[in-house]
Amino acid sequence: MSESRAASHRPGLEGRIGIIDIGSNSIRLVVYEQARRAPVPVFNEKVPCGLGRDLERTGALPPDGVASALDNLQRFVTLARNMKVVRLDLLATAAVRDASDGEAFVAEVERRTGEKVQIISGNREAQLSGLGVVCGMPGADGVMGDLGGGSLELMALDHGKLGQSVTLPLGPLRLQALNGKRTAKEVIDGALSGVKWLQAYRGRTFFPVGGAWRAFARLHMEQVGYPLHVIHEYRISGREGRELAAMLSQQSLKSLEKIVGVSRRRLETLPISLQVLERVLAILQPKALCFSAFGLREGFFYNNLSAAEQKRDPLIAYAEDEGQRWRRFELMPEEIHDWTSPLFKDETAQEARLRRAASLLSDIGWADHPDYRGEQALLRVLRMPAPGIDHRERAMLALALMWRYKSGVRGEDAAMTLNLIEDEWAAVAQRIGTSLRLAYNLSGGAPGLLPRTALHRGKGIVRLVVPPALRNQLGDVTERRLEAVAEAFDSKAEIVIDELPEKK
Repeated sequence: MSESRAASHRPGLEGRIGIIDIGSNSIRLVVYEQARRAPVPVFNEKVPCGLGRDLERTGALPPDGVASALDNLQRFVTLARNMKVVRLDLLATAAVRDASDGEAFVAEVERRTGEKVQIISGNREAQLSGLGVVCGMPGADGVMGDLGGGSLELMALDHGKLGQSVTLPLGPLRLQALNGKRTAKEVIDGALSGVKWLQAYRGRTFFPVGGAWRAFARLHMEQVGYPLHVIHEYRISGREGRELAAMLSQQSLKSLEKIVGVSRRRLETLPISLQVLERVLAILQPKALCFSAFGLREGFFYNNLSAAEQKRDPLIAYAEDEGQRWRRFELMPEEIHDWTSPLFKDETAQEARLRRAASLLSDIGWADHPDYRGEQALLRVLRMPAPGIDHRERAMLALALMWRYKSGVRGEDAAMTLNLIEDEWAAVAQRIGTSLRLAYNLSGGAPGLLPRTALHRGKGIVRLVVPPALRNQLGDVTERRLEAVAEAFDSKAEIVIDELPEKK
């Protein structure tokens, strides 16, 4: 038994986790830093092998694809071992499970690498892809669709719970190999017509998963000039999605090549992939499409976490892990959060969650040049690979962290970010950021000082109470920071030198 395989059975072991996804289109190695609620990849590489390319015509894996896959799987396993993964899983999907020589291929992979390959059934693939969406969007409600090279998996999602599922042989590699007796539309409609439970999910959200449909999201971003190129939780209306998918599915490769941001290899299968999407949308008539960057691999990762880890809020989990990595002071985020809380007694649950994340990430920009800390903090948060956060929430959190380091939000990036949210949320970001800025100035990053002072917000007043023993902690900068907080709340600033009442 290999060292990495033996390590995977040690209970409670922490360390890097590797997953090799042997798909119909490509094989991919992803290595995650740790088995934590928010999967953070430290390595991600794919190689297009086209194992499902000839499956519809020959029923077998293509010899050149097999040769390429075997060579690259050996390389991936070696890379994973060199990265000292404590667990490595090899997952094979549609092409391998359906090919007449799939088991022989698996046996050869295991002989060469010394690692066991799990052949994932269609039902299991749908479940894992559904779990991937839930990993990134815990309350997902509607239908998940994962289009791979060889198959389409559909999974019902009921507020984060898995429902009915189906796997269909509608991958673009198979549909492109049709012999002309039936059109692709006839094959797609024939397969979808047998999935009766889809009708019960009409009008809800559709969650597209898979490389082809993520490419579609990028195309839509280009078309509308959307400024934030983050696929996860990118949303468009159901009607708009169906109309664009129908239009692009009829375009020639030459026309599609004019579109930037999508590889030629992806463009070759894009029209047929969008034909599948359009037919799915025709049945579901969803109110919106919400794209997921998480799929089968993240679902497998999530499924192997403990029940307690699964229950953690993914955004807060990410912020806790990343915030700890960036922290330079002994001052803990919880102390900052609790000290500023009296200012936010009327906040919503959503705002409270984002304020907590901001506290956890509140020193994310310290290592940058002072002149650029605000801009870098904004961009870092705006683009961070955090699950459990939509684009509107990203924008608000990013602006809050910019206010944390700057006395204002200015520049092209800030203007772009402001366009993603309404004025009310921009005001909340300012309040959060300025209060964090005050906390660091008053405490100097030292623990224990903030609880000896107090913030209060009354009618038209933001008051800082400081005991006489800490009077020397105050200065002109502190007064300006307090005035910035008060301004964010449309209030006046006041400093009171007095003993704090004893806590009961």
